[in-house]
Amino acid sequence: MSTIEEDEESKKRIQEQLWVWVGRIVVLLVVFGFGWFAGYIMYGVGDAGAIALRPRIAEVEGQLGEQRKKVIDCEGKLTVVQGRMEEIQRAMQKATADR
Repeated sequence: MSTIEEDEESKKRIQEQLWVWVGRIVVLLVVFGFGWFAGYIMYGVGDAGAIALRPRIAEVEGQLGEQRKKVIDCEGKLTVVQGRMEEIQRAMQKATADR
């Protein structure tokens, strides 16, 4: 008779542990689900959300294009200045060699 009672008691403990772990998993799923949902809502809505930022795409792309043009202009000027500097250095070397 004691084995039947022990079996019932161990069965009850296993069920309790199972429900404890099921409860923990449910709580974790709810917490992560709420976090995901809140992140989705915050991304899509508000002053810094995707909906508010979409109209600024053209403005930002225009600024990016202007910056790229400035970079290209600066690189061209740098090339010209380096070429002139090399010419001056060659002229200086030639002048010192002629002395």
